[in-house]
Amino acid sequence: KYDRRMSFDDVKDERMLVMVDKLCCWMGGILDEKLNRETLITSIRNGVLMCKLATEIQVAVDDYMNTAEDPGQLPKKPPQNFATDCGARSMEARDNVGKFLQWARDLRVPESSIFSPDDLLKLKGKMNVVNTLLAVARRAKDCGMAADIDAPPKIANAFKGLEEKFGKKFEHTA
Repeated sequence: KYDRRMSFDDVKDERMLVMVDKLCCWMGGILDEKLNRETLITSIRNGVLMCKLATEIQVAVDDYMNTAEDPGQLPKKPPQNFATDCGARSMEARDNVGKFLQWARDLRVPESSIFSPDDLLKLKGKMNVVNTLLAVARRAKDCGMAADIDAPPKIANAFKGLEEKFGKKFEHTA
């Protein structure tokens, strides 16, 4: 059954759709899953794929912590004991999503980029979910993992212009 809340049909900004496509490509490659705009939200809704993604990224994080001069505080392990067979709105799904979000915080994804569990579980903010996953991809890239998730120039330049105008650095995921 088609549910508009799980698709990206209502997103009019072509640049954001490009970012969703890049995210799907990156995550799909890491997880060996076929992800696209139509399947992304449905596929990650119970939190299992996000916990598996964290597990894969943790390998790069561990390598980075062992080789970087001053890696700072980073997660020491990926989400543990997550449920692998659960429904999209079950308590297990909520627990999985919570474990992933805690791991993302430990990865030092800015709090302003962290989605609320209801954004995914109750489909209240799919773009918030995408922004969190893009921020995770950027942090993974900082730890040496390959990730072609850079923002299209217009978005990146917009933030640069704001930073120059206000004289401060903005945390952003676009």
